[in-house]
Parts: sequence; structure tokens; C-alpha cells
Amino acid sequence: MANRSTDNIRMTDDIQRATTSVDSPLEPIRTTNIRRWDGSRRTTTNWDSIRRDPELWFTTGDCSIHFYAQGQSRRGASLRVSLSAIESSNCRPLLERYSAKDSIESPSTSSDHSLWPDEDYFLDPSPPAKHELFIPAPSRLSKEGAFHYHLTTRNFFAWMFEKPLVGHRLGDSLLSLLDRMNEFREDEEQNLDDILAYLDSQEYTDFRSCPDHALAVLQFAEKYELLELWRDSFCHSAGMSEELPFSAEYEFVSRQSKALIIRADLEMDLRLEHAGRSVGNFLEDDLSGAYLGLPPPARLHLDRFRSFLHSFYVGKYGYWPPTRANANSAAFPKPLFKSMYFEFRNLYEYLVDPTSRSEFSSDRPADGGICVLQNITAFDNRRKYASLPHPLPLVPEAPLGRQKTATVRKLFKYSHAQKVERRTAALAALFAATNTSDMKVMECPLVREYLRFEKSWTLQEKDETVSCSDARKVRWILIYAILQTLISVTRAPPEVRDTEGVPYPLCCQIAGTPPWDEDGEKAVQKKATIKQKLVTMGEQEIGKARAQQDQVHPAMRTPDHATPIVAFTTPFLELKPDHADLFIPKTLPLFSTPPNPRNNSFGPAR
Repeated sequence: MANRSTDNIRMTDDIQRATTSVDSPLEPIRTTNIRRWDGSRRTTTNWDSIRRDPELWFTTGDCSIHFYAQGQSRRGASLRVSLSAIESSNCRPLLERYSAKDSIESPSTSSDHSLWPDEDYFLDPSPPAKHELFIPAPSRLSKEGAFHYHLTTRNFFAWMFEKPLVGHRLGDSLLSLLDRMNEFREDEEQNLDDILAYLDSQEYTDFRSCPDHALAVLQFAEKYELLELWRDSFCHSAGMSEELPFSAEYEFVSRQSKALIIRADLEMDLRLEHAGRSVGNFLEDDLSGAYLGLPPPARLHLDRFRSFLHSFYVGKYGYWPPTRANANSAAFPKPLFKSMYFEFRNLYEYLVDPTSRSEFSSDRPADGGICVLQNITAFDNRRKYASLPHPLPLVPEAPLGRQKTATVRKLFKYSHAQKVERRTAALAALFAATNTSDMKVMECPLVREYLRFEKSWTLQEKDETVSCSDARKVRWILIYAILQTLISVTRAPPEVRDTEGVPYPLCCQIAGTPPWDEDGEKAVQKKATIKQKLVTMGEQEIGKARAQQDQVHPAMRTPDHATPIVAFTTPFLELKPDHADLFIPKTLPLFSTPPNPRNNSFGPAR
């Protein structure tokens, strides 16, 4: 009994030494921090299947993949896949480097497994694989580094068979995966395209309410300078800025990107607050007399139209302005901003002149009255908005009675029937100057109420001192300005793909981005390079000039043996305006005599 106990103790020691041997590539290390990212389900779970990954173990596969060098371990394969899939993935370097050598017995066929505590690990009902790959970690790596290497190898085959990634961090796993693809495959340019397609297929580029995805892809896009992908993830990161510090990826985002995210978040907050205040009073301050020069009758009509809008939204929400999204902010809730945007866009489509352009055109006849284009252009410039492609409304050809001045109307008295006839004609002209072909536009509640307002104003008994065309222009200026304000807080940059179902704002300003833009460090480097080129060119010209001086006959020299002035020319480089400080004159005089101390200039004193 004592001998049997001693043998058991020795066997246990042998097992421990075997499982912790330096030759074993999968030494027991901490794997509690390994995560598996399922992009389609948007879940992150713990993962500990490095010894055998059930997702990459296909019973019909004919190629076993071992995470160690051939003959170095008795462990079985970690993956089992199809060799044809590897070959079709352009992995010739992988196959040439890591294919099994027939002269060495495969560890997976070894019959001595009695020392391993996980003996069931080797009881595989699958038939033996015809092909084997042995992919060891480089010997220079530490235990943690070797484990990370094996995770990346596993992720390489996960990319090949469209399975989710695993690792400590998603951003690091993406960067390591592309490096491994460059190592195991032949065409590096194709690798970048393939990994981007893989990111889309696994929905890692769906950043909605997922800081880990946004920050991980942000790091990847910054590393390889992918502009559209960077801006897409950047806008989502700025919208989720309050949640970013809780992500494990945030610590590894570059300082430049963090600064840009903070700036964009602050700018969005300020813009949302301004939009909330402006839309809350229907741009009473932005279109006040200080900015919009209107005659008193037109100003009265603007106030009347503003009162109509206030009544419409009071009827819709019960009160106006509505409850704020944040008690400390004047911004509206995002759904309300979006709802108003669609309503005013429909009203814009109902009244817009589709043939108008944003620039002043001499071939467009002037209709007199209020200049719409000048006023809305001034508004866009003041708020730094991009002008809409069609900035002008359809203007009705109102009957003469509506266009007569107050003095003329005093001279000509119309009967009640004549007044009704004139107003009916004016209403018909207003209706004719609209776009009624789109039923979605006509079904909009705001458009229907606007029709009632326009009809009520046109058929009123009281004479108005503003014409039908000027009244349409005044209303249009307010509609256009409100729509532009709503666009500024609801429309995301064109690089942002997923905008539906996002609870946070995406109206991110992308000016000055990305961090590798020409306005950053590369611009400084570019200027330094240009300066160096100019210096080099100048030295070459000096050398040519001195060679010419050496050829001057002694009789041509001046009495004081000063070398004649020789001018040389240096061709201009085509520089951008921001390199104006680098311009040099076309002709530079060259003097061989030292500067004269009496006049602090070159050459003999005069």
C-alpha cells in the first residue's frame, strides 16, 4: 500500500511537471479576461476554449491545427478545418511554413496519454485528419505573449470561417488579426479589403449604442488611416461620450482622438441647446430686426405666421415649448427634433422652387419686393450652414389688387363681390405656386394646417398691406431657417451609415478630423520637407554660380579684385497658400565679397 501511495504521488508530480513544462505551448495561464464578441447578437461573453474551439472544430474537416511545433507536445489539435478552405484563402505562406513533416510522428497519434489529467480531451470520435499544421509561437515571446499569439492564430481561422473574434480587447484583436493575415497570406492590400468585409459581416461596424465596437474600430481605422470608417466610429463615439470611460477600449484610444471626441461632444451640446432655444420661439431672435430687414407690414405677417406655428404645436403636444430632455439644457429630446425635421422638410418640399439655385443668377427675372436669397444667404453665413440646393420658393402671380399700395386702394373702391373675386383669384395663384404631386408631402399634418392658414389669410375681410408674393416670401424665410436649424441637429455626416434607432445625437462636426489630417503633424513635416528642398536647390544654384565665376577672365575683374555680381534663378515650387512663407524670389543676387561693416550690407560701400 505504501509503495502504491508513493507511486501515485510520483505520478501526480509528473502530471504537474508535464502540464507546466516549458515545452508545453499552452501552459496554464489566466484566461478569465478572454472575451468573445458576437457582433450580430451584440453580446460579449467569457471564452476559454483555446485547447479546443468548438466553433472551429468541424468533424468533416481534413486538417488538424496544433498550437505548437511538431514533436514538442502530446496535446491534440486545437482546431479542425477544411484544407481546401485554407488553400482557397490564398494562404500559401502558411501551408509552406507550418505543414507537418512526414518523417516525424504526429503527436496527435501518440498512444501515451496516461499522464494527462484531461484524458477525455484526446477521445475524439472523428476520423484522423489527413493533413496537419503545427503553428508554434515564436520562442522569444513570454508566456503571456505566446498565449496572445495563439489567440491571434485562432482569430485568423475565425476570419476564414466567419466566426466571432476572441481576445483581451477587440481593438487589439483586430490589429493583431491584420498583422497575422499579412504574415499568413500573400497579398497585403487584399488583406485590408478582406478584413473590412469581415468587420461588416460580423457587424462590428454597427456602432449603435456599443462603445466597445466604436472605440475598437476607431483605433483600427486610425492605425491604417481609413477616413470614412474613422469618421463613422468617431461620430458614434462622440454621441456616446458619457459611456466611453466605462469601456476597456477607451484607455487605448490615442490622445488626439480623445481630444477630438471631447471637442465634438461639447460642440454638439452647445448646438443642441441653441437649436432648442431657437426652435422654441421659432427663431424670434435669429430673425429679429437686427438680422432680417423687413418693412413693418411684412414683419407683422412674420409674427402672425409664427403665432400659427405656435398654435399648431400647442395643439399637437399640449404646450410649447415642450419638456426638455435635460433640466439643465435647453435642447429638445431627439425624437421631437426629428419629428419637426420631417414636418418642415415636407413643408419645404411643398413650397420650394425646384429650379432655383443658391447663387445669384442674372438670367432669373427679378420679381421685386423682398429679396429672399439675400436674406437666407446671410442667415446661412451667420450660422455657418451649408445652403440648401434649392433656396427659393414658388412665388404666386398675385392679381393686381393684392399688389396695389394703400394709396391706390383708397382711390379705387371695390364692391364686396369684387373683393371676393380678387381674393379667390389670389388663393388660386397661391395654390398654383405649390408642389402637390407627392402624396406623402400632402398628408403631412403641418402641410395641411399650412393650407388652412394660407386660405384663411387670403380670404380674410381685412385688407392687408403686404402682397401675396411678399407674404409667401416672408413665410418661406422662416420655414427655411427653421429647417436649416433642424438639419444641423438631426443630420449626421455622410460617413455615418447606421443612424436609425440611435438614442444619442450624431450631428457631429467633422472639420479638423481625422487626427492624421493635413492640418496636423504631417503638415509640419511637409513644410519642413519643402524647406529642405529649397535649401538643396539653393545650394545647387550657388555651386553653379561659383563655377561661372571661376571662368571669368582676370581682365574682367574690378580694380579692388571684387568678383562681379552674378545673378542666378531658382525655379518656383508649386506651393499651396498655407506655404506662402516658403516662397523665395525668382532672382537671388550672389556676392563673393564679405559684408561691409560700414553700411551693414553686402558688397562695396556706396
